[in-house]
Amino acid sequence: MSPEIFVKRSLSAESVVRVEVIQSLWSGYGEIVRYRVSGAQDNLTSVIVKSIRLDEVMAHPRGWQSDLSHQRKQRSYQVEAIWYSHWSPQLLEAARVAKCYAVQESETEILLLLEDLDASGFGHRHRQLTWSSCLPVLDWLACFHSAFVNTQMTHSEEMDDDKGLWERGSYWHLATRPDEWQAMAEGELKRQASVIDQMLRKANFQTLIHGDAKVANFCFSESGADVAAVDFQYTGQGIGVQDVAYFLGSCLDEASLAEHLPFLLEHYFAELARCLVAQGESPDFASKVEAEWRSLFDFAWADFHRFILGWSPNHAKNTPFSQMITERALALLRTS
Repeated sequence: MSPEIFVKRSLSAESVVRVEVIQSLWSGYGEIVRYRVSGAQDNLTSVIVKSIRLDEVMAHPRGWQSDLSHQRKQRSYQVEAIWYSHWSPQLLEAARVAKCYAVQESETEILLLLEDLDASGFGHRHRQLTWSSCLPVLDWLACFHSAFVNTQMTHSEEMDDDKGLWERGSYWHLATRPDEWQAMAEGELKRQASVIDQMLRKANFQTLIHGDAKVANFCFSESGADVAAVDFQYTGQGIGVQDVAYFLGSCLDEASLAEHLPFLLEHYFAELARCLVAQGESPDFASKVEAEWRSLFDFAWADFHRFILGWSPNHAKNTPFSQMITERALALLRTS
């Protein structure tokens, strides 16, 4: 089915016009396109279609193409379709995501018909932020994580089988990156990678994490006070500071991280506690979640640093600050 017919039938629209390609998907798996519609339900005038091809193995920009990589990427788009269909409606408005109007799946293609967040007032994107501009995203993450905290998820393998999301969220966790681990230079981080992975996996308080919470996956209002998130391909079980560490590393320079990281963590945990209590959890429960996740922040950072050192050791994200946080985590392991 063509995207135009998919949009027209899904929205009972009178006309559908392809306007522009917003972006091509990583490794050439498809594209994200804006369509103008008229005579559609709910008076919609603009929508987004994310079109994903599943039948071809594409070329990886950094040479990491393999059957495992292709299968992971295919699965990620199936997870995203399930996220929008079954999980996103559970979120509060405070953790804004695009509305999903329809999903079309076949053996070779997935089509997602989504709200145009630009038309809804979230038309700004950023590659870097100031420390103060990070606060609305940290609020979003706190709301998102609080909505899905459930100690019964701990160590469960049911999420992948029964709920359709990844058993473990994020695209860089150790089990899904054996080739990159093997490519790492020998050293303490490589030797301790499985220990760090186990610490994150066996944390008592699990939630859903976005899994790719870089700044490029957030859409900002004109004032910057409100944000919405996109790209839920790697959503699954994890701990909140995995998203927080990845987000802050994606948008702040080293000087800002060194100066403002303690305050930014305080802000995130204060908002997380507020959200947990607001949804009926006790202050004692919120304090226990904070204590555990705070103690694991450096390990969450080191876990992503491990991926970078295997995937692309000369990447810009291999910074002295990232090395320092990783060394801090390794030092904690030496004394434990």
